[in-house]
Amino acid sequence: MDMIKKILSEIIKLISTKVFLIVAVIMIPIQSALAYISARQILSVGLDAVPTEDNGLIEAMPPIEYFGFDVVMLSVMALIVLGAIFGAMEYKRHCMRTTLVYMGNRRDLLISKTSAVVLLAFALSLISVFTTILVTHLTFGGQGLPLVVFNSTVWKFILSTSISLTAVTVLSYAMGFIFKTSIVPMIFLIVQAYNIGELLASKFSICRYLPIHLSNSLIPSSPDIYSEVPVRTFLILLAWILIFMVTGYVMFSRKDLRGEY
Repeated sequence: MDMIKKILSEIIKLISTKVFLIVAVIMIPIQSALAYISARQILSVGLDAVPTEDNGLIEAMPPIEYFGFDVVMLSVMALIVLGAIFGAMEYKRHCMRTTLVYMGNRRDLLISKTSAVVLLAFALSLISVFTTILVTHLTFGGQGLPLVVFNSTVWKFILSTSISLTAVTVLSYAMGFIFKTSIVPMIFLIVQAYNIGELLASKFSICRYLPIHLSNSLIPSSPDIYSEVPVRTFLILLAWILIFMVTGYVMFSRKDLRGEY
């Protein structure tokens, strides 16, 4: 019960930050507006369109279950920033010692803070993805899937995408916590998100294990990109998170904070 109170305390603290509100606005109303624009463009071409000289399509439209998920890619960079700032927040504000006094020990602090980040990231991701897909099919009208119900494939995609976005957030958070700054995870992850990760993955097989490439392959923006074995992809992404989380815990538990923090 005491741990639940600590987690709730961390959730309230994180929700109250300016960066959370900004990211929430980007991921829900702004992303939904982009989903509407994208759906209107798809309707103008046709949900079943194939490449012709007139429409300029490079390839045929994917199955209807895939529509809307390309817009979700906007959330990736927003959540990278959110996670990085959350991870470094106590250090940046020089209030780590104060937080430790409230939490009682370093283990409780790390557990409660990490749990709060995971819960917030998943809730925000799930709401954002669901709203985006809902707006997409609402715009399609009679040509879209039944609203809210959708079908089992779409719900599998929604869950997979939400887990992917949560994993990216937690990884960025773990890196921010280790390096005590948001700059390092932003540079490492955002550079990958700007298609550099996909470019490297196409040229070097080892780069297919970079975290953003793994994350993107759990978001069904197209049939070609979506992972053939999502569980395996997630487990590799989870390994990235565990490496940084365990390293962060070891460093945090053994290193003296000194007066700086």
